[in-house]
Amino acid sequence: MLKAKELPGVFWGEAVMTAVYLLNRSTSKSVGGKTPYELWTGSPPGVHHLRTFGCIAHMKITTPGLKKLDDRSRRTIFVGYEPGSNAYRLFDPTTRRVHISRDVMFDEGGQWSWAIRAATSSLRRGCRSPLVSSQ
Repeated sequence: MLKAKELPGVFWGEAVMTAVYLLNRSTSKSVGGKTPYELWTGSPPGVHHLRTFGCIAHMKITTPGLKKLDDRSRRTIFVGYEPGSNAYRLFDPTTRRVHISRDVMFDEGGQWSWAIRAATSSLRRGCRSPLVSSQ
C-alpha cells in the first residue's frame, strides 16, 4: 500500500492498521466464507465507506469565524480509519499532523507529490534544490 501511492516509510504503522481493518472485513475460506467482523458481531460489515489508502482527501474546515473568501477545505492524505467511529484518519503534510474527520471528499486517483513539496520547502529555507540546474 505504501509503495503503490509512493508514501514514505513513516506511515508503515498506519498502513498496518488499515490492512488489519480491511482483512477483518474480507471473507475467508477457513470460516465458511464469512468475515471475521461478521463472526464477531453477527452481522455482515458495510463496505461502502472503504477508500484507497494514500489518496488525496479534502477535509472540511469547521473552525468558527471563517470569512466569506476563506478556504473551506484542506488538502490531506488518507491514512486510515478511526477505530470505534465512522471517521477517517487524514495526514496534513503542511502541519505534519493527523486529523480525524467525517466530512471528507476523496480523490482516489490522486496522490501526494513528495518530491515537488520537498523541493519547494528546501527553496524556502534557502537550500538549493537538486531540480535546479547549476548553470
